[in-house]
Amino acid sequence: MNNLKYITGLLLLPAIFSCKKNSPEEPTFSVATAKTEYSVADSVEFQINGYADVIGFYSGESGKEYKHKDRLESTDGKLHLNISTQVLFATQKNNLSLLYSTDFDSVYTVTGIQKATWHDITNRFTFAPDIGSTTSAVTPSADVDISDLVVSKKPIFFAFKYVAQASATAGTGGRTWRVPAFNLTNKTPIATTTIATVTSAGWIAIDVKNAANKWVIQTATPFLYFAPNSTLAESEDWVVTKGKYPNKVNPDVGIGIKTYTDRITNYKYKFNQPGTYTVTFIATNGLNGNTKKVVKELTVTIK
Repeated sequence: MNNLKYITGLLLLPAIFSCKKNSPEEPTFSVATAKTEYSVADSVEFQINGYADVIGFYSGESGKEYKHKDRLESTDGKLHLNISTQVLFATQKNNLSLLYSTDFDSVYTVTGIQKATWHDITNRFTFAPDIGSTTSAVTPSADVDISDLVVSKKPIFFAFKYVAQASATAGTGGRTWRVPAFNLTNKTPIATTTIATVTSAGWIAIDVKNAANKWVIQTATPFLYFAPNSTLAESEDWVVTKGKYPNKVNPDVGIGIKTYTDRITNYKYKFNQPGTYTVTFIATNGLNGNTKKVVKELTVTIK
């Protein structure tokens, strides 16, 4: 009977050992600083106690915040657009308009643009004065906040649409339009990020009516323009950007300060700018694909 108990115990041991082997211990991890305020000239020393297989560190600076480690979109910024235009020759008015869409499916054909919903935003911008046959100067528009146009997780497309009516003579036909500048930016309180320019917006021309007339996209000034070759027949031509995700951001990233083989009791880090930072340490133990994690946060003020 005793032998049976002994054998049964031996049979149970592998199961118990296997369970422990596949389940790592929770990290016994803590971190502290000697004080909460430091000079910008100092390095902050973090005292580390306990053990963890791996330790990661997020300083709390912009782009290095643990709370944003999974963030793919941000509404911190405001989408802005400024353009410049010039109009030349002929006399027909109101040939050019600026539109946007958030449901265009990137099929750059007549059918593709007709399936999408386009909104006219011409009146938000200052276009070159369209007076008779007078050649205007290059006319810049003010920087316009268009963040109300953005739809979360959807791209936004912009289009210049050129429409001209049939005319009896070239002099009474559609005018020539040039677009020397198209600057799309995302502005936050601390930085301005360029999303697209007239040369990087990815313009694609689409002819709807009158194949003799087409948008011209080039690398020299004027970068984008429409100069009609035939003004006697009705004309409609579009030029459309690639889709832009103005709120798209990369997830914030941290750094590894300890691997399995390292031994660590402190970690020093220098902040370059004054501010109050939420510093985050992530301590992880792993075994056979299973992990246990402990997250520790500290607030540090740099003056």
